[in-house]
Amino acid sequence: MRKIYFAIPIVILIAGLIPLLITHVKESSSGIIYVIGNVKIGYSTIPIEQKLDINATEYINLTVKNSGDEAIAICYIKQGDVTIPGYNITAIVNGITDYGSSIPPGISNLTLLISGYKIEENITAYVYLGNGQLLELNFS
Repeated sequence: MRKIYFAIPIVILIAGLIPLLITHVKESSSGIIYVIGNVKIGYSTIPIEQKLDINATEYINLTVKNSGDEAIAICYIKQGDVTIPGYNITAIVNGITDYGSSIPPGISNLTLLISGYKIEENITAYVYLGNGQLLELNFS
């Protein structure tokens, strides 16, 4: 009788571990974003704004590398007390492609069009990304 009481927890433990052994855990393919070079702010109208019918108050030019194989969303940009939501940011890749509010995989020259907000040049801005990463933008 004692063997049965000892065997029951072992059987339950094995039955509980079988699903864990069968399940395959896939690592996230979203990579890490690296800022390459200097970050610049511009205030004039650029041709892509007119083509996409976007009225941006300013734009940020930067070169980034996304080491993953998926686009990573820009959640918001925070600078001091100002928070710019992701839906007020449009990412233009290599000067021609509207990529929404996301950073595509690979190395890209990005122009982030900012609608309705101003960014100060002498204060560091932080970009919060969908993969949990925080990018620090120092303007030069």
